[in-house]
Amino acid sequence: MEPESSRSRRERGDNSDFQVVPSTPSVSDTEEPLLGDQHEEEEEEQDLVKAEGEEPVPPEWSPAMKMVGRLVKRIVTPILRVVFAPRAQRTLIKTTAMVIVSLWILLTSIAAYITFYRQYVPQTSHIEPIYFQYNHQEQGPLGVVNLADGHYGPLRHEQGYDVSVKLHVPTSDINFDLGNFMIQTWLQTSDGNSVVHSSRPAILRYQSKTQRILHVMAKALPLLVGLSEESQVITVPLISGYVEDKAKSITQAIISISTHQLQLYNAEIRIIADFKGLRYYMYHRRFVTALGFIVMFILIEVICAAIAWKFFGQNLWNKIHALFEQMELEEQRRREEERANEPQEGEPREDEDDASSAYPNEDTPTPEPPATVPQH
Repeated sequence: MEPESSRSRRERGDNSDFQVVPSTPSVSDTEEPLLGDQHEEEEEEQDLVKAEGEEPVPPEWSPAMKMVGRLVKRIVTPILRVVFAPRAQRTLIKTTAMVIVSLWILLTSIAAYITFYRQYVPQTSHIEPIYFQYNHQEQGPLGVVNLADGHYGPLRHEQGYDVSVKLHVPTSDINFDLGNFMIQTWLQTSDGNSVVHSSRPAILRYQSKTQRILHVMAKALPLLVGLSEESQVITVPLISGYVEDKAKSITQAIISISTHQLQLYNAEIRIIADFKGLRYYMYHRRFVTALGFIVMFILIEVICAAIAWKFFGQNLWNKIHALFEQMELEEQRRREEERANEPQEGEPREDEDDASSAYPNEDTPTPEPPATVPQH
């Protein structure tokens, strides 16, 4: 029998003929973690797409609300179909344009008539106060009124005027005993030349002493309070139908009273326009003439608008319409090209092919590494 030590040496010697080869990881072992991570990412992306594609659950309505909604839908749907139809939209656009143009024509016609009225119809009256000067003892009190720089402006050319003087005098015994007195008027130009001269008599309206006493007794309380006074207003017409001449424009008026004994509170000159012809109807028949002129202006504007549309507007509108049609056709072609470039259903996309080639599927078998061969 061999000893155990020799037997162990012989076993070690026999085993020394073999070499130990270190194990290397196989291709399948290295790719399995990568494929697992890729599949997890794809599953997460699919879950996100499903979550985005899912519509939110609509709230449940009560039967009464559903019935009301169906009723409103049944009523509103025919109206919306009519309103949003292409023909209805075109009609709506045309109607809106017609309404805007009509309002514009009406407003401009009214503005044109107002401007024409202000330019054609002059100021109705020119009323200026008279300040008499009592320095001239021989001729009587004299007053000068500047008409060019007054509040109402100069007189209108080729317009007739009536000139009068209004006197506010007390009903005193001196004025009643005075009787008739004379009022003279001169209308002068800027260089001092008199164009018109007029002289008219005036007198207080007669009242007997008994009548004046009764009148004072009837108005005793207002007289005591100061609400009334013992006076008369005398209006003396001086010039009738004076027509202003452009070459000889009136700039001032001189008024004179024949006596110093007349007691006077205040006085004023009144120049009232005497309208004739078209100005008379425009001033005294304002509504009828305004309506007639506004209709005439509307017709003129419509005729001018039709002529402008015929020669200018229609060509411009056709060019703009053709431009919009061309832009619409180009947009439609672009959309058709985009639709043609999109892949149809069932055809794989290029990115999918690249992904499938880059990452093999789980079902594709992986090559196994070669087995270790013992060395002799």
